[in-house]
Amino acid sequence: MMRFFPLCLLAAATALTGCSKSKGPREITGVRELSADERKINIVESPAQRFRMPSEMAGGAGAAAAGGAGGGEAAAAGGGGALPFVWTTPEGWTQQPQAPMRDLSFAFGPNGEGECYLSRLPGAGGGLVANVNRWRGQMGLDPLTEAEIIALPKKPMFGLQGTFVDIAGTFSGMGGGPVRENYRMLGVIVSSDAGAVFVKLTGPAELVAANQTQFDAFCASLQPR
Repeated sequence: MMRFFPLCLLAAATALTGCSKSKGPREITGVRELSADERKINIVESPAQRFRMPSEMAGGAGAAAAGGAGGGEAAAAGGGGALPFVWTTPEGWTQQPQAPMRDLSFAFGPNGEGECYLSRLPGAGGGLVANVNRWRGQMGLDPLTEAEIIALPKKPMFGLQGTFVDIAGTFSGMGGGPVRENYRMLGVIVSSDAGAVFVKLTGPAELVAANQTQFDAFCASLQPR
């Protein structure tokens, strides 16, 4: 949760602290108004804090990208910089260029008809209930109640237990799009005040079934850098 601190008093607080180390009291002649840049607060100091990770996990996260079928990845295409997490690419999956709202994206299947991507959003990302029901709507299904969503199974991701979604139906994607019959969607959502992470896999039902083990392994391999 964002916490604001009266930064305009910072100069005064610093001056008062210095009094205890001097030979006598020092008069405060004024308070300087801080610039806009100085008033910026880093809500998240590290990837571990962003995802509410146990601190001991952040130091050894690099091992998650090493070895395993398909090899490890530590940086994403585009932007020229590394993402703040590591993962293991499942065998048979091909990493795709970055796209809007997608930090990491893969294609799989004989013609690349299956896809899996990871997205991150600030804050709770709209909330668990809204996102699960949005995914259900993309598959032509009715929404679930909050109690039903809380009771959904969990999958490990970033060292936490994310909410797991497994639904089948007629897939229309975000904002409509071509209707695809006999599709299946797998997804894991980790949502907190520190941020929300979504991993979503879609494809023909039989192809998704053949890649469910890879999906589970990919989600479990995600760790902060």
